[in-house]
Amino acid sequence: MASVKPVFALVDCNNFFASCERVFRPDLWDKPVAVLSNNDACIVARSNEVKELGVYTGQPYFKVRDVLAEHKVHLFSANFGMYGDFSQRVVQMLQQESPDIEVYSVDESFLEISHLPIKDYEEWGRRLSQKVYQWTGLPVSVGIGSTKTLAKAAADYTKKHPEKNGAFSVVNNEEERIRLLKWLPTSHVWGVGWRTTPKLAARGVTTAYDLTQVSLQWAQEQLTIRGVRTIRELLGESCYGLDTSPEPQQSIARTRTFGHTVRDYYQLEGAIATFAAKAAAKLRQQKEVAGEVMTFLRSPKHAEVRAGGSHIVKLQQPSADTGAIITAALQALNQVYDPEFGYNRAGVVLLNLGTSQQLALSTDVQKLSRNATLMKTVDGINRRFGTRLVRHASEHVEATNWHSKRELCSPAYTTNWRQLRTVHA
Repeated sequence: MASVKPVFALVDCNNFFASCERVFRPDLWDKPVAVLSNNDACIVARSNEVKELGVYTGQPYFKVRDVLAEHKVHLFSANFGMYGDFSQRVVQMLQQESPDIEVYSVDESFLEISHLPIKDYEEWGRRLSQKVYQWTGLPVSVGIGSTKTLAKAAADYTKKHPEKNGAFSVVNNEEERIRLLKWLPTSHVWGVGWRTTPKLAARGVTTAYDLTQVSLQWAQEQLTIRGVRTIRELLGESCYGLDTSPEPQQSIARTRTFGHTVRDYYQLEGAIATFAAKAAAKLRQQKEVAGEVMTFLRSPKHAEVRAGGSHIVKLQQPSADTGAIITAALQALNQVYDPEFGYNRAGVVLLNLGTSQQLALSTDVQKLSRNATLMKTVDGINRRFGTRLVRHASEHVEATNWHSKRELCSPAYTTNWRQLRTVHA
């Protein structure tokens, strides 16, 4: 019996961060919107209107401040908690469409849909796009192809062509596949890096279609095996399946660039304790434990090299308990802190992660069980009423002033009961 050829759909949230900000601000649906990074330092997301102004991602804010002000661009500080929540909601919707899903990034997911009873892939994609928009308020583009590379290219095409109504398919349509490849610049081909693009251009290869016309031998010599696979994918031969079981994380980090230089140990203690608590919560969410905790401090670039450093504390036994992880993080802080210097960045990194907890002979099993129950209760309360409602006293967040500048941050509409949007009828 012949095997069924795969069919991939890439669901890509358009201008994701900016679109999230617009969900609860209908007055901005047709207005220019940009999102700034931590400390409001640079541009990390743009609506189409801002893209048309020539503003690019990663551009320092101070360089485009006047342009943004002139065109009345609405600015927001990055609200990653809200973006992550929206991302999870979209993924949960996609899982209802197909169990075969690869979450490629916070705003992109691949689906394998060859097993679904779909007669018209493009119409199916349009219905999915409309459903995501209706349920979440986020516009998405759906690209469908016989390979992941073609699906991603089709999603890019959809974004640039509103007449496609949210979806474009090149499955079993050679004419559409060729048209897509002739439209797509090599610089936008998935798998072609910025270093490779000039090399291809020197050979006269400027579109994805041109790329499919080079010999595989030349591609093997000049572009390595990945380049050969990219060409085969563009030709319709699937070389990459879904990565549904990604490699487990080797570490969990929570770091922050401060809003100003911090010298006071009390403030640093609060910051490190907060980072440790957040990392521990993420660790429990992944059902893992950590064996080591690293704390680091960094001084401004103009400070002496010796200002700052890192230190690792090994836990007596692997743990996901917030109290144990904060204790270790603060022990490490004592080793790297120097009152003679100011610090502008700090972080906590959990290392040596695993899923099993090897107990020592002297372990108090009852205490371990009580702590596990306590952490489960705390996580449940924080998920329901706000991520930082219950926390350790060592975090003493309100009394410190180390936070990044986020002067334009929108409320936590979807993750904090106290900041829910109020509707007046």
